[in-house]
Amino acid sequence: MKYEEAVGIGRVRADQAAAALHRWTGIQTTSLCVVRPAPHSDPDRTGSWEPVGKGCWKDISKHTGALGSDTYHLIMVDEAGSVKACSNDRFELSEVLRLAQRLPFAVAEPGRSELWRALEQEENAREARGRVLHPDA
Repeated sequence: MKYEEAVGIGRVRADQAAAALHRWTGIQTTSLCVVRPAPHSDPDRTGSWEPVGKGCWKDISKHTGALGSDTYHLIMVDEAGSVKACSNDRFELSEVLRLAQRLPFAVAEPGRSELWRALEQEENAREARGRVLHPDA
């Protein structure tokens, strides 16, 4: 596909992802990637691009600050993991998880994504607290 055509299609898809992210969470969002190299192609050659995919999955992206504090962007990715949209602001983990739960989309890359790992850690901590509070249960 020609680059200009891929940009036109991808821009619509990325803008739709940003709009959905905003609509379900109320946060300010930005559309990001609109094209990606076509599979098995040389990205330096013309005609070797494709628009970001139609699908949307939710994830988070970790940002470690200069002083070691972690904050997170809430992101929407396509089936290949290309980031189509993200939150303008970064959030603490508890807040980004709360926002992610408001999105009616599946979690990206089950078992591997940043959001999946964070949710799994939260569940493990909840189970550990339950075992401490109710050891005989």
